[in-house]
Amino acid sequence: MRILLWQTAYLGDVVLTTPLVLTLKKVFPEAQIGFVGRSFIKDLLKGFDVELIPFDKGFTESFRLLEKIRDYQIAITPHISARTALILFLSHIPIRIGFDRSELRWLYTHTVKHLWSLHEVDRNLRLLFPLGVKEWQVIRKTKLFVSEEEKEAVRFKFSLPEEFILLSPFSNFALKEWHMEGWRKLIRNLQMPAVVVGTSKDTERAQELGARGVINLVGKTNIRELLAVISLSKVVISCDSSPVHMANALDVPAISIYTSTSPKYGFYPLKGYYLTPDVSCSPCSPNPKMCKTGTHACLSGVKAEEVLKRLELLTC
Repeated sequence: MRILLWQTAYLGDVVLTTPLVLTLKKVFPEAQIGFVGRSFIKDLLKGFDVELIPFDKGFTESFRLLEKIRDYQIAITPHISARTALILFLSHIPIRIGFDRSELRWLYTHTVKHLWSLHEVDRNLRLLFPLGVKEWQVIRKTKLFVSEEEKEAVRFKFSLPEEFILLSPFSNFALKEWHMEGWRKLIRNLQMPAVVVGTSKDTERAQELGARGVINLVGKTNIRELLAVISLSKVVISCDSSPVHMANALDVPAISIYTSTSPKYGFYPLKGYYLTPDVSCSPCSPNPKMCKTGTHACLSGVKAEEVLKRLELLTC
């Protein structure tokens, strides 16, 4: 049996599909599993015994992809786009499972009710139920792999201390980002060294943190190095973004600081804590692009003191 998983969304979304891989390996040990995702999956999912099929959504690439996936008998996807539904339909894979809120959902042979009330891990695992998988069989834990050699390499390359807190202030969505003054106050009151991470587009903004003694790795790590740094950290503190899920998949606790989004959407840490702003207009949506009120009140709704209290619980 050949089973194809499809998740072409962001890094964190892919991390939250790893319980599907683990559960399929457990329930169908003889099955061959493929995974379609953006090109970063080659690095992110290194160590999994699956066929990794990079797909960056180009028009001509879509046709080439059809040839690569035709031999699969089952396709499972939490991704809800019309492109996903159409490509899987055109692939003629006999069994195609998606959510009932998917675009072009009638192109799937089986749909599963999408429940916002569940954590994303649990929502995704329900996609296995049409295959006869039982709730007691599922593996709910996320997983990523980092070798000891990779850990030692980044410790040496970046002169990392023995213990540190990892901070991830940035997001692909500006309205998910806690305000800079909150991060600055948090850093001033940390009792442990801090390491800040982010992508190259955040390099200039990282200077706004203005903290001495903080190890600034913004724009300096690739995915494998980022995973290794996270795996060495004591706790990850982040906005509602992928480092939270990477941390948990590496058995590191995380603290999520919410602004316009909400744990109600099901993307909160499985290990750690989360904090939400007490403002009437929050949450907006899972991926908000514009403030509905124009006040941006949610960005400063969580106080640094609250974060420090949760951090103490995880480090004491």
